Order: sequence, then structure tokens, then C-alpha cells
Amino acid sequence: MLAGIVAFIGFSFRLPYSASGAIMALLYCVPLAFLLRVFMSKRGAIAPSPESLVTFFPQYPTATLRRAIVAMERSCRTGERINDKKTRRLEWATILMAGTTVCVLVLQLVTALR
Repeated sequence: MLAGIVAFIGFSFRLPYSASGAIMALLYCVPLAFLLRVFMSKRGAIAPSPESLVTFFPQYPTATLRRAIVAMERSCRTGERINDKKTRRLEWATILMAGTTVCVLVLQLVTALR
């Protein structure tokens, strides 16, 4: 999808300049923005790391283990929220790309029929 959007925007600059060509290129910037947000990554950390739990498990007091499990559960929920946002953005990018493609094809058809 990303390659298709970038290719269309690039090809639109090779066409003779017209207002409709500029509008078509601008329309594709909307799904492009959604796709770029999908590909942005967020760095997170699992606290404590599974390796430290394995290594130091026998020395951890029960209260520390409880806090560790709560922290791990919180980081998993945060990761799920981030993935859910990315999924919604990808779905919107797909819908917007399909809608933009239909609009562009209709605009080209109208322009060709004039």
C-alpha cells in the first residue's frame, strides 16, 4: 500500500500540471499520513525482565514478586493498546486508500469525458 501511494504521488508530478492532478496527489496524502503513523514504533520495557525473574527468583520477597507481576501485566496492557491503535490506523489507511482510489478514478473519468 505504501509503495502504491508513493508511486501514485510521484507519477502525478509527471503528468501535465492541472488542478485535478494536484487534487488527486493531495488526496493520497491522507492515507499516507495514516500509514506513516502505523509504521512509527514506540519503545517500551518489560519490568522486570523475564531473565531477572529467572535468575533472582529465589531471592525475591513475595511483595517484590507481586509488584513485578503487576508491572508486567501493566506493560502487556500498554502493548495491547498500542497494537490496537496501530490496527485501527491500518484499517483506516486501507479504507481511505480505497476511497481515494475510487475518487481519483471518478475524477479521471470526468476529466477524460470533457
